[in-house]
Amino acid sequence: MALLFSFSIKKTGLSNSHMTDQYNSLYQSFEWLVPSHFNIADACCHRWASSPHEARQVAIYFEDQVGQLTMLTYGQLSEQVNKLANGFIRMGIQPQDRIAIALQHSAESAVTQLAALTVGAIAVPLTATLTAAEYAERIHDSQARVAIVDKHSIAPMMSAIDNHSPVKQIIGIHTEDERIISWRTLLARQPGTFTPVIVAADSPALLIYPHPSENKLLKGTMVHHSALIGTLPGFVASQNWFPKGKDIFWTSFDWNTPNGLLNALLPTLYFGRSIVGCPSGRTIPRLFTLLEHYQITNMLVSSHELERIKNHTDPLLEFHIAIRCITCPDTDITQALRNWVNERFNVSINSIFAPLGFGYIIGESHEKWPSLHGSIGKPYPGHAIAIINEEGEEVESGQTGEIAIHTTDQYDYPDPTVTLSYWSNAQIHETPKLGEWVSTGVLGHADNDGYIWRTPLDPLDTTNPVSESIS
Repeated sequence: MALLFSFSIKKTGLSNSHMTDQYNSLYQSFEWLVPSHFNIADACCHRWASSPHEARQVAIYFEDQVGQLTMLTYGQLSEQVNKLANGFIRMGIQPQDRIAIALQHSAESAVTQLAALTVGAIAVPLTATLTAAEYAERIHDSQARVAIVDKHSIAPMMSAIDNHSPVKQIIGIHTEDERIISWRTLLARQPGTFTPVIVAADSPALLIYPHPSENKLLKGTMVHHSALIGTLPGFVASQNWFPKGKDIFWTSFDWNTPNGLLNALLPTLYFGRSIVGCPSGRTIPRLFTLLEHYQITNMLVSSHELERIKNHTDPLLEFHIAIRCITCPDTDITQALRNWVNERFNVSINSIFAPLGFGYIIGESHEKWPSLHGSIGKPYPGHAIAIINEEGEEVESGQTGEIAIHTTDQYDYPDPTVTLSYWSNAQIHETPKLGEWVSTGVLGHADNDGYIWRTPLDPLDTTNPVSESIS
């Protein structure tokens, strides 16, 4: 598979402490190279399995609550994905059908997402913590034909799936219910080969619902296959030019959430590297054991998790860890936390701004351009960002408006990260635009050098679209 974007990287030979500002050259030299047909599952899984050498590379390490390890090479991951894909086809799944995935953080979650994409269906990731009413609302809205559950989601999901539900088949992982098809049994009966369905790059791949919110119309974001391409430049830059050497990734976010799936799991697999997972609720000593054992180099982690580590009574200095980059999707990271991370891990936090449906569009990359205290960063290469008013006009530097992304880049090439449709009431709707700008719904302002600040929210305001995207 050819590169899907390109930009020049200057070799300065200087240490980070003497870093030159390469932002302008990186931004100006960037080009999108998006094919007309592109399947996320093929790019992140099956193409690696087709190479005898790459097939032996570990894709996923996942340790459950008791420390039992599930390890999948790219060859094994592709085989499991293919078996489930064959199972979906036998259930009558057609391209663009919706598949509801209500699973806890697990290796099976990754397999299921990729299997849905392999057959050209639309994956609907749902966390395993929703209520029966919340599941029911999302199932009826998405019109999902198949649902996958586990022991954590089975009770509320079975209550949600009533006689009028669109769901016709239910697959269960580690569950015992005669109404449910066993995951293990299903996979055991299917062949391990499957040809991924060819899909247009701009066809829907994921239907992502925000966190439940009272008195708010349920709207799901339609994420197209090409959106993964759109998020890669920001992923690479925010992870200090991932991948390097023996890079291995870990995130504190569940792989069934937007951050865990779009901003961590899929980009890591796209580059053919290994990602480590473990359930939430981990103790800090166990986390450090994980970091040391797998020699994790790159992290996408919440500021809450970093504060947990900072406030742990034991600094755990005896652990030998290999972290070279920490990225955080929270835009209100305190300077005290930044200073502590720098002292403890000898790295600088790269903050990212990745609202639901947009991927990495603004952020930091300490190795390539300077950061500015209080700013959320600069637009990542490939994205045209501006502050606009209610009429869709760009405002002057320093003035407050809505942070918006243009549907095309600086060279008028369509930006693959921009989502131009959403899902509501069992239908696809066109995303509202102001001219050719799509608003993120977040207020901010910019300076003359292109740095962007987010306007602080009223503490009583619970409608923040970014907070809905980062869990």
